[in-house]
Amino acid sequence: MFPTFTGNSRRARNVNLSGQRTTNPFTSTWAPATNVGASKTVAHAQAERQQRQHERDRLKAAQRIQKTWRGHRVRQGLKAARRQKLDQLYNTLDPELRIAQALPLLLAVYDAARPDDRPRLLWVAEDLLKSESDAASTPAQAQLLLDSLGAIMKIRPQAIEPVIGRYYRVLGRACHDIGPASQSPELVRGVVAPLLATQVPESFTKAAYHAFAHSFLTLHDLAFFESNVAAFATGVDQDRLYSSLLAAPPAEPKTYESQADFLWLLAHLIALQDAKKQEVSSPLYLKALYLLLSMSSTYIRTAFRMPDPKGSSEARDVEGGLQQTLPLYVSDKLPSLIGKDEISTLLEMFTMNHGAKSASEMRLYLADMSTQYGPLPALKFFWNATSRTSIFSTIASNGESTLDVLRQRPSGAGSSTAKEDSLWHREWRTILLFLELYVFILRLTDDDDFFSGLNPQSAVQGSPSRLRSSSLSMEELKRLTRFLKHLSFTLYYSATELLETAARTPLTLSSPVEFLASPSRRMDSADVDVASKTASFSITAGIEFEAFRTLVTAAMKMVYERDSRRPFLPKGHWLMTSNLDMGGFVEGVVNEDQRQREARESREEEDEDSDEDMDPNEPNYTFAGQTRNRHAQVEKWKAVRRKEARERMLASIGPRLEILRNMPFVVPFEVRVQIFRQFHNGNPFSQNMQSVNVLARHQAKITRGHIFTDALTKFWDLDDGLKEPIQIQFVDEFGMEEAGIDGGGVTKEFLTSVTKEAFTNDERLFVTNSQNSYYPNPCAIDQQAESLRAAQITENSETWNESMADLLRQYEFLGRIIGKCMYEGILIDIVFAGFFLLKWASARADNYRPSINDLHDLDEELYQGMLQLKNYPGDIKDLDLDFTINDQVSLPGAPVRTVTRNLVPNGDRIPVTNENRPLYISYVARHRLVVQSRAQTRAFLRGLGMIIDPTWLSMFNQSELQRLVGGDNSEIDVEDLRRHTVYGGVYVIGDDGEEHPTVKLFWDVLHSLDDAERRLVLKYVTSTPRAPLLGFSQLSPAFSIRDGGQEVDRLPSASTCMNLLKLPQYRTAESLREKLLYAVKSGAGFDLS
Repeated sequence: MFPTFTGNSRRARNVNLSGQRTTNPFTSTWAPATNVGASKTVAHAQAERQQRQHERDRLKAAQRIQKTWRGHRVRQGLKAARRQKLDQLYNTLDPELRIAQALPLLLAVYDAARPDDRPRLLWVAEDLLKSESDAASTPAQAQLLLDSLGAIMKIRPQAIEPVIGRYYRVLGRACHDIGPASQSPELVRGVVAPLLATQVPESFTKAAYHAFAHSFLTLHDLAFFESNVAAFATGVDQDRLYSSLLAAPPAEPKTYESQADFLWLLAHLIALQDAKKQEVSSPLYLKALYLLLSMSSTYIRTAFRMPDPKGSSEARDVEGGLQQTLPLYVSDKLPSLIGKDEISTLLEMFTMNHGAKSASEMRLYLADMSTQYGPLPALKFFWNATSRTSIFSTIASNGESTLDVLRQRPSGAGSSTAKEDSLWHREWRTILLFLELYVFILRLTDDDDFFSGLNPQSAVQGSPSRLRSSSLSMEELKRLTRFLKHLSFTLYYSATELLETAARTPLTLSSPVEFLASPSRRMDSADVDVASKTASFSITAGIEFEAFRTLVTAAMKMVYERDSRRPFLPKGHWLMTSNLDMGGFVEGVVNEDQRQREARESREEEDEDSDEDMDPNEPNYTFAGQTRNRHAQVEKWKAVRRKEARERMLASIGPRLEILRNMPFVVPFEVRVQIFRQFHNGNPFSQNMQSVNVLARHQAKITRGHIFTDALTKFWDLDDGLKEPIQIQFVDEFGMEEAGIDGGGVTKEFLTSVTKEAFTNDERLFVTNSQNSYYPNPCAIDQQAESLRAAQITENSETWNESMADLLRQYEFLGRIIGKCMYEGILIDIVFAGFFLLKWASARADNYRPSINDLHDLDEELYQGMLQLKNYPGDIKDLDLDFTINDQVSLPGAPVRTVTRNLVPNGDRIPVTNENRPLYISYVARHRLVVQSRAQTRAFLRGLGMIIDPTWLSMFNQSELQRLVGGDNSEIDVEDLRRHTVYGGVYVIGDDGEEHPTVKLFWDVLHSLDDAERRLVLKYVTSTPRAPLLGFSQLSPAFSIRDGGQEVDRLPSASTCMNLLKLPQYRTAESLREKLLYAVKSGAGFDLS
């Protein structure tokens, strides 16, 4: 469809506004431009529009300036009036009467930068202490202020209730300024005094704890508090503090500053709890902790995000800069929550206090749950609770109702909706808890355990393991997968509708104290733009939309991977064609891809301009963790948000592409193949390619017997230019050029010959498993190093490095060749190992996860050994294993030599035990499947990605990719082949429409052959025994038959480069069958004519 691989078919616009019609296109090309007639009118109108826009911009700017000035003038006037009132108090009232009015006024107007405010501060202090003070001494002023505040708390603590928040902010600044090494018991007493005040109303105590949490603990870098937290903790009632947070939680953080304040609150809360470890922890701590973690989960994930070593340099700069924005104190406290001691404490608190709470209040623990029917595995417990929810039942039974269900998200917290609101979030929490646990268990479960639940008769004797007892039945899996695919489809395909609904409907919760409900402040829809809808919208409180969607999709994909490897669900179970307009689906995908490309290109320049002013190397924090350049932090945070907003915008204009990228298996395989062909139409026999000038093709002379090495030399520098047409001239072993013109057939023979030589004749690059499937030789790097050492080449020398680089170049070039074959629709008779094809499908996100199940495709003996180890009933220590593995480094045919490598640091010192054997098995699988062949695989995929966009490869699973490379394994359809066969010579069908008698005999004989013999005939003619995916209409060039003369004693011959069978004019079916089978089974008769 497109002449270039990019898929961009737009042509440059050619607009003629002169009003003149040019009959000669060549004269118009060189005529000078004139500004007369319509052109002048258009230019004048454009100038007027620009002038009007300029005037509007000036008017808006003036309005903003006036608005800012009016606000500043009002604030200054209000402060001036309060200063005047404060001055009047000290001219009239008695000192004992004016102090209650003077202190709030002083706190409202005091500015350390104004010299005239210092005397006012001293007036208040002198009234309190009845003593003289040196106004010129700044430390003395600070001490005087602390003494003054302490005196107020002793005399009239209720006087500070109206300004309690400002009171704690002043003390917070003092904790920040005096530093961690200072000694100031007065400051400690000042902070805890309102919390310990007696003979005061309950409202004052609540206000004090609220201000302590929201105005003091949220401040940054409280160095004195952080170094003396134990002293402060003695005066804090933990239950009151947690109750205050739960009763009046802080607003959900929306800006960078508010998110940073939120993390400081969380860190200081953890520090206070740690200071009281010797006391019994309050259950309210668990609730408050869950509340704060739920509300800040997005920012915490972003701040702790690991940089992508394979990502772009821009992404690494942005993410690296964002990581630096997390202060040292906060980054030290947050990870303490996942320490062993802390987890044990939380578990103990949960066990003591969960009581008879509903399933929605259960935490995600892998343990037995007590029921009226006896202990039940946690997964089964959560599954029973999930399957009984109304949300699950509705979505699982009717996919078309999913969008309506999600639109019913509660929008208010009034008394009439409080019960419904609570039920909605409780049910979603139950579902999400089950999915979290199920994903965790699936990662630990091998196929043996997984399928035991589907076939209980195959289970091993004795008590089943926890994983096997947690397996779901077939009917349960069918119901679960229906729910997951219906929900995931709606979350991707209808995401724009959901976000628009969120922008119109604010979300509040009815019960923020409830354990598993996280509060969310009401948002004005006018403040929510398209770019930030996803960040503010959530299906249920406490988990953002993207995290929610990722969890649901992950669970669905993990079940689908099992089904794609060993099918157990009914055929067509995953399809959702009724929810898509399949008639225009392919065209819709092409249009969406075009719009995304245009949008991406239009925003690239804006992003480049905004990133030029950012210095990623500028440090954001000093050694003490204090802010150095807050503006730079904000800009880096905004850069990440812009990137996320851009991805959300692209997703909103491409719902079909979102489905193909995240759950392509809901679209029929044949439709996905059509889409793949739309974007990879490099067929050398197509009309577009035949119209390309032969002189414009990349030409090369290739010597027989050295095809791979010559191809690497001639075409390596092309990089992705290998997608373009090439022209091959073969040279025989005597240096003579072979006759013939490359009209596409020679190119096909060249590509198939390269793959045959590289894969089947050279065992250095690729090896086979027990099923004769190919994958990169995992020992290639070690064997190359061994050969270099044998040649006495110094390690890391120039020769050494060049030899290693050349080996990886060969892998990369093979990736390009495979991509070239796929790009041009040329099938090759190579079968790849399933785990290796999974890496193709995961190349876009580089998210291949090795598992013990994939070891089956790599090494059957190793796979069985790991299964025996997993199920070993005795003490693993008796086997004397450690976390090491032996890798072969010897060359093929040489005596076997191995080296021992650690699977983990100091692995030779870590014995394998019953407790850590799952970890050992996972490390063995990771080493064999990923680590050992990482360099080879990356090089191959890099080359493949130059020709085929990995985005389109991710549409297919491993078996589908094999069909895409090598064709369909289904039975050969003789009639389909007959309908799409081209005849030549005397076999051309005449005007009467009748086939030649010999041709009729050929089809009769082909019908009589079994499928294995038909495949031999097909391979004899086309070089591959499999039919094209979409039928023989897609075979390029078309299957052809021409006469091979009247000598009936001759064997049929073939030109595989042209898919041509040269068939002598046999007169009987017996003779044709005998000669044909002899030719295809003996391999004789191949030639190039």
